[in-house]
Amino acid sequence: MAMAAVSYFQEEKKNIEYLKRQIEECPAREERFIKRGVEYLCLQNIYDVLEIEDGLVDSYMLWLQEQGIQAKYLIGAYQKTLRDWREFHKEKEFVKLKEEMEECGTVEQTLKNKAYTFLTENGIHSLEEIDWDVRVSYEQYLEKTINTRIRPWYLKGLDKLKLFDLEKRSDGIRAGRIRLKYEEKRIYLGYHPDYQLAKEFYYCRNTKGFIWDFSIHTSQRLKYQVFTVLNYALESSSDRELRRGYLAPLHFLYMYCIDKGISDLTRLEQDQIDDYVGKAKEVPLINNRYHQIVDKAQRILFVQSKDINWEANVWYLERFQFDASRYDPTRPVKRISFLDILDKDNREYLKMYIKYQLGVTSYSVQNIWARVYITKAFLRFLDKEKLKVEKLTATEIDWYMRLLQEEDVEIITFNDKVAEIHCFFRFLTARGYYSKVPFYPEYYMKRESVPHHYRSVPQNTVTEIFKNLKGLPEDMRLMYLHLWCLGLRINEVCSIKREGYYLKEGVAWLRINQHKMKMEKVIPIPMLLYRSMMVYIERRKIGLDSYVFQNSKGGPYLSTHYWHEMVDWCNELGIKCGEHVFQTHDYRHSVATALYEHGASIQAIREFLGHKHENMTRRYIDCIQRHVDCSSEQYYKEQKSLVSEWKEGSGKDGN
Repeated sequence: MAMAAVSYFQEEKKNIEYLKRQIEECPAREERFIKRGVEYLCLQNIYDVLEIEDGLVDSYMLWLQEQGIQAKYLIGAYQKTLRDWREFHKEKEFVKLKEEMEECGTVEQTLKNKAYTFLTENGIHSLEEIDWDVRVSYEQYLEKTINTRIRPWYLKGLDKLKLFDLEKRSDGIRAGRIRLKYEEKRIYLGYHPDYQLAKEFYYCRNTKGFIWDFSIHTSQRLKYQVFTVLNYALESSSDRELRRGYLAPLHFLYMYCIDKGISDLTRLEQDQIDDYVGKAKEVPLINNRYHQIVDKAQRILFVQSKDINWEANVWYLERFQFDASRYDPTRPVKRISFLDILDKDNREYLKMYIKYQLGVTSYSVQNIWARVYITKAFLRFLDKEKLKVEKLTATEIDWYMRLLQEEDVEIITFNDKVAEIHCFFRFLTARGYYSKVPFYPEYYMKRESVPHHYRSVPQNTVTEIFKNLKGLPEDMRLMYLHLWCLGLRINEVCSIKREGYYLKEGVAWLRINQHKMKMEKVIPIPMLLYRSMMVYIERRKIGLDSYVFQNSKGGPYLSTHYWHEMVDWCNELGIKCGEHVFQTHDYRHSVATALYEHGASIQAIREFLGHKHENMTRRYIDCIQRHVDCSSEQYYKEQKSLVSEWKEGSGKDGN
């Protein structure tokens, strides 16, 4: 007890000495004011003049009266002494804040004074410390001290002080956006550290999605994911309307996930997404970005993650940065979704299989996508029948194969499906989930006959297109000419680069990247086409390594987009090509047939079209059978048949 008392006495002595040092720093006062002031503060356990509150000053009057001091003017002088001590040290402590506020010339002094009083009372030492919570507290403070009519004016004064500070800080930073930092608190975009963004949001009337509460008790992963997407939306879009348009939907998604206890945006299930969309439809003044935000958020998180998130339910392929030989930019596969496979275990096997396809095999992305489509159809069947992929029997697999046989598809399509399912089980066997593949594909494969499809474009169709070609945009006209006179694949046309055209020894050439064959080919082209392309390239100022036919973002023209545009145009003019409207691949048949009819060899045509095997080239030449028939007929006109010769010979011998 004695030791505790000594300790308490020493602590109190230190506190009193600290208080006296503070008072000594203040402007000089009469000894009586100092003595009674120190005595009163010590009785109230106040050892720091900054802790003096107005209520304490009011109580001082009663204590003085008890001490026999009755004169009002004298009591007022004693009270003023306490206030002066407090204000002196407050100004000393908050000198930085005062200087910052005085520097701002766009805010009235009355508003500054009110804000200064509030900020100092709440321990705010700099305008930089003002955030949404401080703003809310100031608004509550104004409700108690300012009438309703002028309250917004005072609140805007605080906002202007904050904007002034942000602008001043932005001036001292190199060009580029200042990043918003993650903090476990409420964030107001009107106070964004980037002055330009803060000003944009401050003057925007629609404030939905401008206040983000990251202090909410929910999944830390969810909060950081939402913050990552928010930062991306703020930093990446130069279009303010687009940027703002995603804030309210993202905020709605954030609140929805908190309400439903969802902890990871990348692991959302399809029923959760559907439920979110249903709830979003109830939002007043809804825009279509409420539906897009889930896909947008998942894409940002997948692409920006430090390591590839193989656990995500949707994979965005731009994250993988495939070699050019594996990816056709004119037919982009942007994402692979696993949401349609409901059984979680079966889904994981599919993820492992596709991870293997993407990372180990050399298949093109488009090829992998086609194979995935077949495997997913098989797994959806297992979902329907509640079967596990690692526990299938030969009987259950046979059941599915018989269902495939009932489908109305070509033999080659059926065989592709059997082969792909067999490949999937070979992968599972290699990983140890099966001791051997549980079925023999040869048992189900169908014998395939390869019929010849006559697909050359009729001349009258070509004539009609040429008569109306001037009605198309220039880039689509030139793309059509490449199909018509070169027989290129449409994805080859869309991916031509400026450097692909060149002259050599007076001959025009075109270098093309064949995505399907994973190789380049070089072919001669008409000089008139070459000159037309040079005029087009010069007018468009297309760089050497740039795509000649570009989309709105500078990438290659999408092959599917070109086909849709041409079909719509032909329909509008009533132009048909046999039983269909327009097919880009038909022109490969036309070119192959024309070359053959003009004496080109099969080998030369194969090189020109870029085929690996002559048998494939023969399937493109629609006049071969006609030539065989004509040759046979001509032969029998010129030569006697063996039968007639035999008959004539037998007559001479008399037998």
